[in-house]
Amino acid sequence: MNQTLRISNKRYKLLLWHFLLLIFLTSSVFGPVFAGNTSKHAIKKILQITGVGDNALSLPSDVAVADGKVYVVDGGNHRIVVFDMQGQFLFKFGGKGKANGQMNYPVGIFADANKTVYVADSGNFRVQVFSALGQYKSKFKIKSGKKNIRPVDLIRHSESGHIIVTGSNNHSVMEYSSRGKFLRKWGGNGLNQGEFRYPATLTELNDGRIAVVDVLNSRVQVFNANGRVSMVVGEWGVLPGQLVRPKGVAVDKKGNFYITDSYMNVLQSFTDSGDFISVLAKKDKPFSLVTPVGLSIYNNKLLLVEMREHRVSVFQLVN
Repeated sequence: MNQTLRISNKRYKLLLWHFLLLIFLTSSVFGPVFAGNTSKHAIKKILQITGVGDNALSLPSDVAVADGKVYVVDGGNHRIVVFDMQGQFLFKFGGKGKANGQMNYPVGIFADANKTVYVADSGNFRVQVFSALGQYKSKFKIKSGKKNIRPVDLIRHSESGHIIVTGSNNHSVMEYSSRGKFLRKWGGNGLNQGEFRYPATLTELNDGRIAVVDVLNSRVQVFNANGRVSMVVGEWGVLPGQLVRPKGVAVDKKGNFYITDSYMNVLQSFTDSGDFISVLAKKDKPFSLVTPVGLSIYNNKLLLVEMREHRVSVFQLVN
């Protein structure tokens, strides 16, 4: 018994040492590095979208923009809230439940030019499809064999028309037909390229490749349409160009990546070949964000969800 106690104490001290080391690195090293000579990209914050009253956001997780409408996943309220580009409330749809059109902790969203909105209804293990005005159209379950899978995010691929979905508890990317028929999957739990530990947000690149945030592996993996790894952006670390807990990814017209880090509370940009460019900043000071997660780029504006601040911050990208 004493031997067991000594081992437990040793493990506890080791875990405590690692925890204190991480605090030291993030507070004493990472901050000054970003505040010093790190390359910074100037962006201007122009708007905050929070909603008011019954339309106020609670723990939002993702945002999509189509035809000037801003669709926000309002996870704490199990719904989608829609605003215009000036932050004015337009309408909302959803609400907690299992019925068609209802939701249970939705996480990701995608809105396309065909006036269709796709929602990763995570708690109900399904994808739901809506019109641009929030009218329910269809649904399909997300499963792996007989196991229910929690969808995290999704896109409709511009070339194939297939729905690409990330799965939380099977650590995979899954592909479905436009009607919701399962076609194939790739990934699986692991550290190697092509494997994931909790894949999250995904986006389509300008050339049709697919970028997937690989959260616990601290990277973004880019795949060809056939599911083969094309490149990797980022790696674990607390220095510029490195990531701890990436959550969101978006790509601009030039092909540059924008990646949120919800642990370090920063937004970094990378070239189309994955090289670090800069930290997004106001003048010489990096923006200190609060749990930045999903993001979207629309008409040279970057819309970024700050989950624990219950808001979407809108920035004007400066070329």
